[in-house]
Amino acid sequence: MEDAAEALRPEETRPRAVASLERVFREGSAPDPTPEGFLPGRLVATTTWGPLDAFGRWMAARWMPWLGKSFDPSSLTGVNRFSPDVRIPMRMLWPSYQAIRADDEVIEAFTFRNRIESGVVDSDVKVLKIDYDFEPNPALLIRRILDELVQVDEGLYLGKVLLRWRGSFRTLGYFTLEE
Repeated sequence: MEDAAEALRPEETRPRAVASLERVFREGSAPDPTPEGFLPGRLVATTTWGPLDAFGRWMAARWMPWLGKSFDPSSLTGVNRFSPDVRIPMRMLWPSYQAIRADDEVIEAFTFRNRIESGVVDSDVKVLKIDYDFEPNPALLIRRILDELVQVDEGLYLGKVLLRWRGSFRTLGYFTLEE
């Protein structure tokens, strides 16, 4: 009964869930081979601030335009894929940004480069770094993001979203990619 009562209290379950994601991430390994092609994605959790995370969960349950990532292992690059209904919010946030592809089916945006290295936060874990810090990505927010990806099972990857803030990186959340 005590466990059931604890599970109903977000202030108790949220830290345990985040700790569990962190443990799974730390037990993962650098993807081998590097992912190729489009991998559907799912936002698992945000780790910013309780009320903001609650709003994010509520919003994501109603509208989640991010569909996943496409990887090109030969060039060590890739791009994020979104549903077309992200067009207006993107235009409002980054009016001069031009998506890589934008049609009635999909929007591909925010090119990244990737490489295998030690994690920024978890220096003892080898990860696939997904780095957005270069032209032509928008300076507002996007270039400050660094995703780190580990393989946790055959065809299943857990990613950590990091934000560079005041000289260090802060974890914003977790996502999965699946082949």
